[in-house]
Amino acid sequence: MSAMEASDNASRIFLQFLALVQQHCRCQRDVAFYAQRLCITPKYLSQVSKSVSGLPASEWISFYSAYELVTLLNDQSKTLTEVADLMHFETLSHFSRYTKKLLGKSPTEYRKN
Repeated sequence: MSAMEASDNASRIFLQFLALVQQHCRCQRDVAFYAQRLCITPKYLSQVSKSVSGLPASEWISFYSAYELVTLLNDQSKTLTEVADLMHFETLSHFSRYTKKLLGKSPTEYRKN
């Protein structure tokens, strides 16, 4: 396989990965889920992502998850419990920890600002 074919293949995998992340980021935040869908290993997916975009797969998942999370939190008609449910968290405490890790604020603090 030539370098150009390898690059084209990596780009194709990366674009498929991004499409899957956009579709599933509310409920799937694990690199292994996306790798399995693409029939590759999580390590290879992160290598492809890093070679094509400069960022590992986990960063893209976090980016899209943060976008969805912020969109939902900005919708004041939804309670925090509803947001946690829409993001497929089993408990409010896990949702709160994840939000704090991702956004640097708890869901309540984010909504206040």
